[in-house]
Amino acid sequence: MRYVMTLIWGVILGQVMGFLAGALTHTDYSPMSSLIYSAIFVLLLFILPVIMKHFATTDQTETK
Repeated sequence: MRYVMTLIWGVILGQVMGFLAGALTHTDYSPMSSLIYSAIFVLLLFILPVIMKHFATTDQTETK
């Protein structure tokens, strides 16, 4: 459920960012490209903790 809500909020905030970026740069707002970029960014956020855990120098069981 955590991933579903993160994906939904990531897409919503990505649409807002795409609209604001289009307004600030005086270009057309493209909802499809904003959707694609925000979905890619959210998927990278899902993968980032796994990558960080792989390169961790301390054992996770020792810190608990």
